[in-house]
Amino acid sequence: MNAPGSAHDIEALAARLPAFPRVVLRLLDLVRDEQASFEVMARLIRNDPVLSGNILGLANHIRRLHAQEDLTDPFHAASLIGINHMRRIIVSVGMNRFIGGGKGSEFFYHHSFAVAVTSQELALLSDVSPDEAYVAGILHDVGQLCFHLLDERAFQEAYEKSIADGRLLEREAEIFGLDHCQIGEQLAAYWNLPADVLSAIRTHHDDACTTSRLQAAVCLGETLARALDVPPSPRNRVMRLNSDAVELLGLRWDAPEMLDCFGRCRARYRHGMA
Repeated sequence: MNAPGSAHDIEALAARLPAFPRVVLRLLDLVRDEQASFEVMARLIRNDPVLSGNILGLANHIRRLHAQEDLTDPFHAASLIGINHMRRIIVSVGMNRFIGGGKGSEFFYHHSFAVAVTSQELALLSDVSPDEAYVAGILHDVGQLCFHLLDERAFQEAYEKSIADGRLLEREAEIFGLDHCQIGEQLAAYWNLPADVLSAIRTHHDDACTTSRLQAAVCLGETLARALDVPPSPRNRVMRLNSDAVELLGLRWDAPEMLDCFGRCRARYRHGMA
């Protein structure tokens, strides 16, 4: 990027970011091919000690519940836990690496994970691909990472000031020329992510826009994560609800299945952050 005030050189910015999006792209491409996706992911796991540890840890937890011996082969472990758990672990580990250890990175990851979980749980109730909802949810704030690269101090000041009045998007646009939704969409387009994912990133703060069922799930996932206060934050205030998204997904907030959904979201978040 030439200067913090210019947020349009996406190719230059993308070159400064880690390589995590390649994993996401592969996951999205393989969602519809169960056998191929398992083979590819199994190879990824065997070649990556962090992924291997996560996969083996989950599989052996399941086996210990049934008084069975621990596994040592990640391929067998992957076979036990199944394709969906593999996708979630790969994308979560990838995002953790992608974020790095800069200021605010811990909260960023926790919030991204929370929205991934809530978006996926809403997708399961709404005939939306749960895998795509998880990936779109965990990437929804990727534009904020760009601002950390451009001018971390300026972004942190804007972020902290917005806690009181909720004007984060306006402050971002004043400083960088684009808000994190807009630059996140451009970055996702540069990575050739699907149009539904682009719209989910662009409009996840929009309370009056529905472009697809996936976008609706992520938009409401963002709202639900804040309503449940996961992770805890003074910015977790819900002032408005995208009623069009609720209608599109056919949700009823007072339905018994929604109460179960809230409980699962909290439990999955706590388990994932443990």
